[in-house]
Amino acid sequence: MLVKYLQQIAAGKPVNYQKLLGLLPPAFYQQRNELFRVRASGAGKWQVQIADATLFAALVASAEQPKDRITASQQGDSHRATTSSCFLLIYHQQSIFPRPDLVLAQGQTDGSVLLSYGFTPKRVLLLVENEENFFRFQQLLPLGQLMQATEFSLANVDVALAAGSRVGSALLQPFLSQYQQIWCAFDYDAAALELYDHLAKRYGNCLQFLAAPDLTPWYGKFQAQPKSPSQLAKAVELARQHRLDGLADAFLTTKHFLEQEVLLAE
Repeated sequence: MLVKYLQQIAAGKPVNYQKLLGLLPPAFYQQRNELFRVRASGAGKWQVQIADATLFAALVASAEQPKDRITASQQGDSHRATTSSCFLLIYHQQSIFPRPDLVLAQGQTDGSVLLSYGFTPKRVLLLVENEENFFRFQQLLPLGQLMQATEFSLANVDVALAAGSRVGSALLQPFLSQYQQIWCAFDYDAAALELYDHLAKRYGNCLQFLAAPDLTPWYGKFQAQPKSPSQLAKAVELARQHRLDGLADAFLTTKHFLEQEVLLAE
């Protein structure tokens, strides 16, 4: 929106000056009187003239979306751009246990993604949210089989570390899209369901949340206290939205969340 306002100012068109001020980065807001000359031109509109062309050019450069992380850092906020590379740790049938292999995704200047990995992906991927469960995946696989009555072993499943929101990187989409089915072994809480909801918008019906249809036998493991009633309500809402009724019922009955690591306890 700031870029649009600046384009209108450069073209001599009136803008809503108060909204413009609300969009200015703090350093430029402090120099607003040096930047602009302003006069009212109608209801809610102001004619804004450029008072300092050099300072205005610096503002335009700051407002434009940086092309990479380095440019973003030069503008004062590296997080305005995604990294040029992303990776996944992954166990597969040919892994030399206990060391996982690496999938590296690197963005190219033409917008494509270069993938580097040394194995043939299976049809099914198990995405594990937390490191403890990922590195102890051999304990997790039988649990997945118990919850879903389907085989979970390295003979038919690759196991990757989701590492929180990293798995949502667009750079990883070409790799993950190769799988016909992706199971998400995430925490049973609002944050994990929000990540699942984000991934579901990208990968569609091939994505499945790893939870038993009836979680009653696991109710005693729901021990994590939600930070607020609204957080619990959000978790229930997302579970219902994705037809995870057993999970929604577990939230409503226990009033607690479940952290993934507790599933490894005997």
